[in-house]
Amino acid sequence: MTTLSHDSYWQQCRVQPFYMKWALLTVVVFSFAVFNYIALTNVSMLLMLMVAPFAWWAHHTRGQTLEPREVTFLWLIVVFCVWDVSTNLLAGHGWRSALKALLEMRTFGFVVLLWALFSQVLLARTAFYVILTTVSMMMAVNLVLTLSGVIPQGKYFSNEFLHTSHMSHMYGQALVGFFFVLAQMWLVRPSLSWRVLVPMVLLVLSLFLASERRTGYVLLVAGFGVWGGLNAKRLFVGKYRWWLVLAVLAGVVLAANSNVVQSRMALAVTEFNQYFAMTPQERATSVLGSVSIRMQYVATIWEAIRQSNWWVGVGSIDLPPTYQVAAKQFGVSPQAWNWYNWNNPHNEYLYMLATKGVVGLVLYLAIFAQACCVAWRKTDEVQRVGLVMFVFLFLLSITTNSMMIDMEEGHFTLLILLVFLAPHSLGVDGSKTETT
Repeated sequence: MTTLSHDSYWQQCRVQPFYMKWALLTVVVFSFAVFNYIALTNVSMLLMLMVAPFAWWAHHTRGQTLEPREVTFLWLIVVFCVWDVSTNLLAGHGWRSALKALLEMRTFGFVVLLWALFSQVLLARTAFYVILTTVSMMMAVNLVLTLSGVIPQGKYFSNEFLHTSHMSHMYGQALVGFFFVLAQMWLVRPSLSWRVLVPMVLLVLSLFLASERRTGYVLLVAGFGVWGGLNAKRLFVGKYRWWLVLAVLAGVVLAANSNVVQSRMALAVTEFNQYFAMTPQERATSVLGSVSIRMQYVATIWEAIRQSNWWVGVGSIDLPPTYQVAAKQFGVSPQAWNWYNWNNPHNEYLYMLATKGVVGLVLYLAIFAQACCVAWRKTDEVQRVGLVMFVFLFLLSITTNSMMIDMEEGHFTLLILLVFLAPHSLGVDGSKTETT
């Protein structure tokens, strides 16, 4: 078996066919751009799609086959995309409009198209380490600039200096997700020592001291429980028990002494109480905070769902007018309409139910359930547990945010799915892995 080591990385790159060299360069750009530049993300994605047919042809000529679980996973994505088109056709729209609306879900489709490309370990591992390095470096820079007073606490240097806004949207998902990936690497490869522990500490400090994204705090606490459960046989015996206790205590002390954490969570409680103290008319006409507006989004979209076909929904094209009708019934004045995002209720479960009905929501959940089934067959423990953790964090975060229907988060999600699922083994747990 040919192995892929750090020492042989450049030698492996040099012997790759041209399309793979193209893909390697492009995936490096894409893995950085997904956090910073929307235009560069789209360009690099297009360049990867251009070489995807060559990867599928090589996949075929080498006699490589997909495992049954992988076939099911990819077919679920295809069926979901077909169902998305069907709901808009059933709503009375033409093929052209329905296919154009499918672009909103294009990141799902890209998973299928790019699968053969990312099944090659060299490319998948390159993407993995570039994403991990990008996230760690950006969080570290943000932490240093915050502690030194260059940027205000809770702000982001990507906003202030790079003039990009979507890094903050993925602060919780990316930061917390890779924290647990690093934790798993440390657990299975203790020899990595400080090379893993240092970035882990920096990520947590950045979350608590330089982030105002409350979702990140929730994801870390909830994820810690799931990660602990997945590693219970290791963590609750011997020395690891005390490491676990110390980690929990350190997190509690850090959160308790963080001004940004305290102020943001206190604001969430205040907005929650204020929302329930208001009458329906006051909720519809008042300027609401980020927590209370999400609660109003839920009430409004639920009204829209209640009046629609539960099985097929209203289709993504008709969601904005349907949403507006429901908002008017709550007494939302035209002057207050700019407070509502008519295309996104900030809860992707309800979005799927409203636009694609029960069938669409079941298909959506089945895709991620099947992703976990595929991951659980992987021999690389970091790859296996890492994907399950990311899926859990994604599914928890979309109760108050979006993932696949927002292009920034959607591109990040497709990258995670491809990197962790497409190769048979990444080999980041220290085991040997094939180069293709």
